[in-house]
Amino acid sequence: MRNLQVSTRPVPFLRVVLVVVIANYLAQIVYYFHLYFPHGAAPALYGTIMLGLSFVGFVIGYIGTIRGSLLGYLLLVAYLITMVGFYLYNLLNQVAHGFSPFYHLTTHDSVLWVVFAVGYLNMIVGAWALVMLAVHRRAITDAVTQP
Repeated sequence: MRNLQVSTRPVPFLRVVLVVVIANYLAQIVYYFHLYFPHGAAPALYGTIMLGLSFVGFVIGYIGTIRGSLLGYLLLVAYLITMVGFYLYNLLNQVAHGFSPFYHLTTHDSVLWVVFAVGYLNMIVGAWALVMLAVHRRAITDAVTQP
């Protein structure tokens, strides 16, 4: 009888995705405390719930992917498509309204600059990860069998 064992070694590019995505979620917290908290604005409940759910979806997809699960892979791809789409829409929308690409990086507020830079990095790394996930899908999702 053969044991089916799934590799739990993360593909190296997925480590980059993990770090950048976590940095982006942390940047959202910094963004809130820097921009809204000083004015007494409470976080929007719906937005907070959606942010939390998207993070949970990312974590489940990431863990599933590094374990070789096709479902985890598909969840991670869906997360990345949504996230890249969100940032790309924002970028294209600002260009359509006469602003330069990466316009947010012209801010003189250093905290906001870092938050926006992390967001743009998240978009670029997410797009790169989608390409890498597509190119290496079989290697990522195929289980390793051992006799």
